Amino acid sequence: MADAHGTPDPDPTHTAELRLEPVGFIARTDVVVRLGSMMLGAGASSARVSDSMLRTAQAVGIEELHSRVGMKDIVSTASRGQMFRTRVAEIRNPAIDADRLTELKRLTNRLHPGMSAAEVQHELDEIERLPRRYSDIVRVLAAGLACAAFALLNNGGWQEFVAVGIAAAAGQTVRMAIHRLRTNEFLVVFASALTALLVYLLAAHVFSLLGMPGGQHDAALTSAVLYLVPGFPLVTGALDLARLDLNSGIARVTYAVLILLATGSAVWGVAAVFDATVTQTAAPVFAEPLLSVMRLVAGFVGVFGFAVLFSTPWQIAVAASLLGGLANVGRLALVDAGTMPAVAAAAAALTVGIGAFLVGDRLRAARVTLTVPAVLIMVPGAAAYRSIAGVIGGDTLAAIQNGMQAVFVVVALAIGLTVSRVLTEREWQRPER
Repeated sequence: MADAHGTPDPDPTHTAELRLEPVGFIARTDVVVRLGSMMLGAGASSARVSDSMLRTAQAVGIEELHSRVGMKDIVSTASRGQMFRTRVAEIRNPAIDADRLTELKRLTNRLHPGMSAAEVQHELDEIERLPRRYSDIVRVLAAGLACAAFALLNNGGWQEFVAVGIAAAAGQTVRMAIHRLRTNEFLVVFASALTALLVYLLAAHVFSLLGMPGGQHDAALTSAVLYLVPGFPLVTGALDLARLDLNSGIARVTYAVLILLATGSAVWGVAAVFDATVTQTAAPVFAEPLLSVMRLVAGFVGVFGFAVLFSTPWQIAVAASLLGGLANVGRLALVDAGTMPAVAAAAAALTVGIGAFLVGDRLRAARVTLTVPAVLIMVPGAAAYRSIAGVIGGDTLAAIQNGMQAVFVVVALAIGLTVSRVLTEREWQRPER
């Protein structure tokens, strides 16, 4: 076989196969799966990934798309006329990146019918080339500030605030250093938690030697590892379960529980060796109205720290911090007034969800980048770690009390966010496609 100029083709079979391939349709399918893979790898919920892939498919001319999105994989079948194609994608190294999620959401909002696959691929190339929004040192400081704010919210004093901040920063440094080695994730979490806990105890001991002992050291110990709470998979997994996406929801929640177990094991080990009583809780150090002011400031700082840790653009981080700080003050006030913690958590999450709807479009923000940091300070991570330590240490009563509190509050947060979605998003109001 020869080409148009009469030159023999060295591989006639290959050339004939290429002529038979629907190259344009393949390009359309590839760009849809690539966008979904980038969203899933950045931490989006499976429902959001599926919706964004469908919107992209409609923009590039794919008539029908069926996708199954898991925690780390996508199976998608696209069809156009008599043609169909199934693609499978696996996300090998997912990492929470709210900045990338925001850019991908803005891209999907710009999509319109008639766009070519090449245009969308160019946009995805630009997003993929974006560097991490914050440097390592900024993320270390963010982890320290977020956990230090948690220490105040858990009724610690200024000594605990300083000690927890130093400890969490040290733990985050170790976490990032070991993560670069591409080793087992649970080992990374355990080593990071161990570092933070030991540094916290060392800092607390230094305060005692200087004649400035804190009265809440044991109760604040778990605050030093709250930067390891798997907020994104926990919240997105709960939202997936709310939409009956069991494949992804169960996987995400199971992953989050395993991360909590790895961290809780480190908490128990350090507490056992150094004879610390992590199952106790502390009484408030401040009185009203100073207590509410402190909670508002600490809530803002805590949410902002977690938002930066997730690489959230600073405008969105500030909005999330205002939402989370105000909602958390209301939640704690309800609890102090005698409301059940789960009911107060549901009300706070509903407030955050509706607030995210009101400001999300103005900021062109992915909604999850507002809601996850805002509700993360309400996730009872300290109670979860105390429960795990109680189970391992044989303190059954404390384990059950803390464990049930953690479970019901997390469920309540998921209910609040789900109700806000149902009230404000059309795709949550209709049956499954």
